[in-house]
Order: sequence, then C-alpha cells, then structure tokens
Amino acid sequence: MQTATPLAEIFTSKAGAVYQCDRRNRVLVNFAGQLTVLKIDAFLRLKRAVDSIDLEEMAASTARSSDFELISVCGCERCYVLTLPELYVFKELLGQAKFAMSLNSMLHECLHTELAS
Repeated sequence: MQTATPLAEIFTSKAGAVYQCDRRNRVLVNFAGQLTVLKIDAFLRLKRAVDSIDLEEMAASTARSSDFELISVCGCERCYVLTLPELYVFKELLGQAKFAMSLNSMLHECLHTELAS
C-alpha cells in the first residue's frame, strides 16, 4: 500500500490486509476493496463483535435474516454488511492481525527487558 506515512504491515491474506500507522496510532483494515482507519480500541471492539457471531448457527439457519450480518461498532465509521463466507475470512483476517500484534508486543517487551538488564 502506497502512502505518504510509512505503514507497518501486520497481516496480509487473499481477503485483505491490516496495517499499522505508528505516527497516528491507527490500524488500517483493507477488506473487500475498502480501507477503514481505526484507533486500536475500535479495532479490538470490531474483532470482539465479529468473534461474537456464531458462524455455525448462521450456516444452519434457514431464516433469510441469517444470510447477512450487520456489524457496526463505536469508533468505526463503516458499517459492515457481510455474508457467511465474507464473515469467515474477515474473522480470520482480524484474528491473525490481533495475534501478530500481540506477538509483536511480547517480543518488544522481552527485548526491552533484556536490554534494560
């Protein structure tokens, strides 16, 4: 992704990508051809909202209302309207990005502790 501000790539898949802007302390989620800029806490709320959706129940339901899921969280300008397959890959994208962020945080913590000793 080309921007004036350097972005750190957190996680990329065929479905999209998640980047981090250290200068503005934001996470950029590129999914379904749209870019959403989020504060870290809004990103975590979005991940929790997506994780709370029961994909198995959605797949098993015959109700028309189960064909799509509407996801909107405080701090996010975008309202996601996703189908089951889109939800599956979005959930994976957000989960892997969160894992990479947590791992990076742990590594920095370990290195900082080791260098301080």
